[in-house]
Amino acid sequence: MFASGTRKGNYWRRTGPGLVAMAALLVALFAGFAAGLASPAQAQDAPRFPLGSVVAAKTGVTLRDQPMVDGTKVAEMKVNERAIVTGGPFNDGWYWLDFKGSQAYAAGSLLVLVDDKYTPVPEETVTVTATAPSESTPSAQPTGSASASPTPAAFPTTEVTTPTTPGDYTGLWLGEMSTGGNVRVGPGLDKKILKGWWAGRRVLLYESVTASDGGVWYRVSEQPEQPMWVHSSLVRKVAPVKFEGARYKGKWVNINITQQIVTAYEDGTPVKVTLASTGKAKTPTELGVWKIYYRLPKQDMEGGNLASGDYYNLKDVPFPQYFHMSGEGLHGTYWHDNFGRPMSHGCVNLSTPISEWFYGWARIGTIVYVHN
Repeated sequence: MFASGTRKGNYWRRTGPGLVAMAALLVALFAGFAAGLASPAQAQDAPRFPLGSVVAAKTGVTLRDQPMVDGTKVAEMKVNERAIVTGGPFNDGWYWLDFKGSQAYAAGSLLVLVDDKYTPVPEETVTVTATAPSESTPSAQPTGSASASPTPAAFPTTEVTTPTTPGDYTGLWLGEMSTGGNVRVGPGLDKKILKGWWAGRRVLLYESVTASDGGVWYRVSEQPEQPMWVHSSLVRKVAPVKFEGARYKGKWVNINITQQIVTAYEDGTPVKVTLASTGKAKTPTELGVWKIYYRLPKQDMEGGNLASGDYYNLKDVPFPQYFHMSGEGLHGTYWHDNFGRPMSHGCVNLSTPISEWFYGWARIGTIVYVHN
């Protein structure tokens, strides 16, 4: 299907039975290696935690820079301390967490989901200070009361232009979570909490509204994604989104590496703007003007390097659309929620709903312009 050669992108080129057998052998060797490193606690069936969920430590947990027990220590979670799941599961149920601003891996078997059934581990001595929860403290369930957060007067407000018609992105801003907080299904403290986002998580500020409680809320998702809103007190503005104008005729895709933003254009009109995750420094997305040459509804992706610890084996990656012969393409992403930051081996990671939209909108031959 693809010519053989040096692999850089997010798929493993298949050139015959010999390569398939070799790939299977490497996977088996890697599995044995990982199993040898796993501790008894990790070897158990680890629970599965959704991206953005809040987890707590069942015991003391060492957070490491690699998903394995001999990874370098990054931080320590004490029993009952909480973190936000930002990726995974990886080897033997390890997860990528945001813990007090530090990002590292932890074994899922040592964690518990913080939901309405969660009970903290009993401690011999516990000093409780009564404090009202706020939007800057991620929670697993709705507070259900406006009085549970600081008064609206305490929240700074930022002017953001509200789009009036579909495709009108006038005044669109790139933002960043200034502190960890809740993501809700609508503007208001009475709306259901979807997940928590960590300090530094990038967002696009599509719309600004004032809720019935007087608080200013930002819509940070775009159809066909589910509605997602965060309180303005949690967000700082980074930069206005840059648009290109009528660079090409018809449908074309603009990938801004600096802002980590992908825009679908029809002539000079942006019709969809979304955050993305492009290639990391060692595996950058190739700059230039390309065209989509191959695509399919889903594909298994395998690659990386066993020795350096960046090996991956991803099943049913949704809606890949390849534009560079090294294997780079647009595709959906279910293994991380850190859009707005470089995360890939060269491909352009999109949320799954957005990648499906691009799959329905684009065609073979659609221009893809990649630039800083």
